[in-house]
This record gives sequence, C-alpha cells and structure tokens, in this order.
Amino acid sequence: MPDRLSPLDQTFLLLERDGQPMHIGGLMVFEGPAPKYEDLCAHLDSRLDQVPRYRQRIQSVPLNIGQPIWVDDENFELEFHVRHTAVPKPGKSAQLQRLAGRLLSQRLDLDRPLWEIWLVEGLAKGRWALINKAHHAMIDGLSGHDIMEVILDPDPEGRDTPPSSWAPEPAPGTVGLVTDAVVDSVLRPGEHLTRIVSRVSNPREFAEHMAVRAVGSTSVGSRLLSTETTLGGTIGQHRRWGWVEGDLDTIKAVKNAFGGTVNDVILTAVTGGFRELLASRGIDMRPLQIQSMIPVSMRMPGDSTGGNQVSAMFAQLPIGVEDPVERLHAMTRQMDRVKKSGTPLTVDSIIGLADFVPPMLFATAGRVAANVNLRAFDTVTTNVPGPQVPLYLLGKELQTLVPFVPLGPGVRISTAIVSYNGTINFGVTADYDSVRDLPVFLDGVRKTLDGLRRAVLAEIARRPD
Repeated sequence: MPDRLSPLDQTFLLLERDGQPMHIGGLMVFEGPAPKYEDLCAHLDSRLDQVPRYRQRIQSVPLNIGQPIWVDDENFELEFHVRHTAVPKPGKSAQLQRLAGRLLSQRLDLDRPLWEIWLVEGLAKGRWALINKAHHAMIDGLSGHDIMEVILDPDPEGRDTPPSSWAPEPAPGTVGLVTDAVVDSVLRPGEHLTRIVSRVSNPREFAEHMAVRAVGSTSVGSRLLSTETTLGGTIGQHRRWGWVEGDLDTIKAVKNAFGGTVNDVILTAVTGGFRELLASRGIDMRPLQIQSMIPVSMRMPGDSTGGNQVSAMFAQLPIGVEDPVERLHAMTRQMDRVKKSGTPLTVDSIIGLADFVPPMLFATAGRVAANVNLRAFDTVTTNVPGPQVPLYLLGKELQTLVPFVPLGPGVRISTAIVSYNGTINFGVTADYDSVRDLPVFLDGVRKTLDGLRRAVLAEIARRPD
C-alpha cells in the first residue's frame, strides 16, 4: 500500500494559501567560519537517505476518492531546496531577524518536496546560520528533531556517510491510485477502531476513555462557536519573527522553588509577553481571557516516522495577574484542571473521526475551514524538548537553536519554545501588519523570566542555612 497522508496531515495542506504558509522550521546559528555551499550540499545529500520524505512530493488521487499519497520526486534537485544568502552588516540579531522573517513568510512550492534550507553568511563574530522550513503536512515538532539529529552530529568529527545512491521509484498510474484508494477506504475505519481499542485493556477503561473523549470534544466544540477574541483577526502575507533566549536551569529552579512544571513556567513567561503587549496598547486586561492552544505530542518514544501525531490542550492565560510568582501559581492551577478535563485527547478524537468520512468530503470540509475565520483560540504555545548536549555540523558547533511555528487562521501571534544544551529559546511568530509592536511582547517574556529568577534568589536568601 502507498504511504498516504493522514487526515491531520492533509488538514495542514488544505490550510495552506496566500497569507497563510503552513510550514514549521527555525534558525540554527553556528560558530564560524561558514562552510562552502558545495560542501553543505554534499553533506545533506549523504544524509537524506535516512529521511526519505525529503525527496518525496505529494500526489493527489483522481476525484479525491482517497487521501493523497507520498511519491518519489523524479525531478528532485538538491540545489533547488538548499539556498545561499547573507545578512547585511553588522550582521547582528536585528538584521538576522528581518532576513529570517522574510524567508519564513514565503510559501513552499507544493509541487515539490516540501522543504528548504538557507545557508546564511555575514553574521557578527564570524558566525553563520541555517534557516530551515518544512511543511507541517510532512513533519511535526518531535519528528522534526529526529531529522535535525540526522543532519547534525554529537561530536566535531562527525560520522562518515557514503554518497547517496538514491534512485526514484516510479509513481503509480491512475488505475493504481484509484485501486489503492478504494482498498484504503475499506481498511482505514477498521484500523482506526483497532487503535482506539488497543489503548485500553478492559471494558471499564474503555468506557472511561470514551467518556473523556466526549468531554474533550464538547469543550473544544464550544470554543469553535466563539469567534470574539482580543488578539485575533485577519492576517496578511508577511511575518515578523523574533526570539528570547533563557536559561533552562533557571526555569527548572523556578519550578522547584514554586511548584508546577517547566511547561507552567514557560506559559507564565508567554503570559507576561501578552500582558506587556496589551498594557502598551492601553487595553484593560481585567475582563479579558487569552486562550492558548497547547499542542501535545502523542508520538511514542523511539517513533521516528514522519507526519503528525499530535493532540492539544487549551488554557486561559492569567494575564490579569501582575506578580510573576502569583501568575505562575495561577497557571499551575489552571493546567492541573485542564489535564483532568480530557482536552489532551480532543484533537486526536475529532481529526481521527475523519477516517470515517469519505476523503472527497473531507477535502471539501478542509477547504471550507481554511477559508472561514473560525477562531477556537487566540494563540498557540508549543514546547518541544531538544538535545541537551552540543551538536555539530561539518565540525562547527551549533550555538543557538530557535524554533518557528506558523500562524493559524485568525491567529496573529504564536510562540514555539525549544531547549538545547542548557538554553531555552522562545521563537515568536507574528503577523507583520497587525503586530508591529512584537518587540514589546518579547520584552514582556524577558521581564517575566527575570522576575521569576529574582524571586528564586530571594526565596533562597530567606531560607535558613
């Protein structure tokens, strides 16, 4: 059977349109000097055999009678996907942020393998960077790190990989596409039921499991009916992108001192960004609720397959709480309630049911959803744990890792967080026209992290020896 897009993967593809690119990616800054473009291409070519999706394109099925499939791109050219550019002098963070914002605003070519990597030279202190883009239809946060680890090495010497001997497999003909789609439409619903049943071990657990899914689905359904938001609205074709760097040990110290989890501390910092932003706009925050969608990985440990295996939680960010420690306590209480409500299963429940819908109807529904401004949430906050050891590319150490997340329909600000080698970076994507004050948001995140750090030091000073 062909490798077919899941309904969730196809949703990300259907959401793609002018003004709404649906790729994820990020920035990797390395120590200098930069490698030659030809050497980078040769290195990538030797590693792509380990990630076949990077040489595949999407093939639709006639009349949409089945989900699209992945096929080898017979016209694949590595040089099309690996680009070369430079930042203007002095090559500091401001220049790099503007360049990255422009590159990440540009849509991928949906008729080719859905990724790009840009080699960026001219950074201050002789450093260089890679800006990478991969469509959300082919990759989620955790599988993205699997691919990153294919390209990077845990030591400067790297590992020898022979030149690729890849040759494309021919794409199936029309008759084969239709036949496989018909067979898949018969098998897929049964496989989905098998996955549901396999998650429980006895009838009582099964009943509890389905009850939780019902609660979660009802919760999100009520949010889908609510379109009034403070931060949402139409978005343009361009993006602003910036980041805040923090210290992972400090965030863990905050968690240990005041309770909660690392994610709770992260959400508290993001809430501080929104609080600073709204205050600078003169908006009264007391009656407001800012709702964040928080993706949750459903990927099992060791699963390196592509595609999306995600669910979601929803939380109200406590923007009305001024003190950062009290805000953390409010966030922790909120997340404790959310985790007990069943919402982590909600997206899996709703999207999974698409396996029972004829693909032609699902494609139509996806196109409608992509063009209807239904906002179920105000922002997205996603946290992906990264490697905590130094990584290298062609012998050069990776110094900074910043994630990029796209904006959903009607969402003007989203934040992705990734930890790497003791650091933690908040990458914030914003609509270019409606969020010209993105630096204010970034400053609010910094202030919150600093306030929590100072609170930990004060707490330690108060403790008896």
